[in-house]
Amino acid sequence: MPLEGKWYLNRHWQFLVFNVVFALAFFGPLRDLVQTSLRSAYDSYIPFIPFISAYLIYEDRQTIFSQKGSFSAAGLIFIGIGLLLLFIGRNREPLFDHRDHLSLIVFSLVFLWIGGFTLFHGLGSLRAAAFPLLFLFFAVPIPGAALERTIIVLQTGSADVAYWILKATGMPIARDGFVFHLQKLDIEVAPECSGIRSSLSLVITGVLAAYLFLRTGWARIILMLTIVPIAILKNGIRIATLATLAVYWDEKILASDLHRKGGFVFFILALLLAGAVIVVLRKIEDRNR
Repeated sequence: MPLEGKWYLNRHWQFLVFNVVFALAFFGPLRDLVQTSLRSAYDSYIPFIPFISAYLIYEDRQTIFSQKGSFSAAGLIFIGIGLLLLFIGRNREPLFDHRDHLSLIVFSLVFLWIGGFTLFHGLGSLRAAAFPLLFLFFAVPIPGAALERTIIVLQTGSADVAYWILKATGMPIARDGFVFHLQKLDIEVAPECSGIRSSLSLVITGVLAAYLFLRTGWARIILMLTIVPIAILKNGIRIATLATLAVYWDEKILASDLHRKGGFVFFILALLLAGAVIVVLRKIEDRNR
């Protein structure tokens, strides 16, 4: 048998071995990531990210793995960046809290893995698989400071939308920051009411939709620019709906499953709004072809 036929010289087998070594070498941080995401109210989507990326690569496997060239030394650049970030994270751990440290470690691991992919499959495959590879960065937990700022933006925007909706209905209302003084009760739009979890899910869904259903860069950018306003509008409608039900029906609604678990109903509304934007953008794309 010629040397080229040896299984261990096949780049796919070599990349498989790389993945096994990668999983064993970084089992601790990967386990920490999964455990943290399962415990966190904000990171429950993270375990799905690698599977979505893997599915996208599988669906486009003929294009991705038919590219000419392999064993690109450019992969060493990504690996070098990953190792540098990993070194910083390991040696400066006391400077970070758990979330920020995990964010840095996972960020470095994504760079390492992309470097391995590039090393064994080449720049052509890297370019062809750019989206699913970049999508992996959604598996990086948002650092604490950025997460807090995002929550404040969503909290403020949702409170503004809810206030103006309630005002438009003619309901007597006074506002003091995030507290609404209504007829029979006071309602606070707390950070937990910011809709951060559903908003992150909506952003990820929007990124996927832009990649799958839109063809031009400008259309994808417009869709992404609409996602955050849609998320804020959705959450404002939810807050206004719950407040209206609490005032005119039963205050206990604020402690019911509709409050705690009914977010999916309003998430569907957000998906419908995003879908409408996609339909309009597709029509404009078709008109400009």
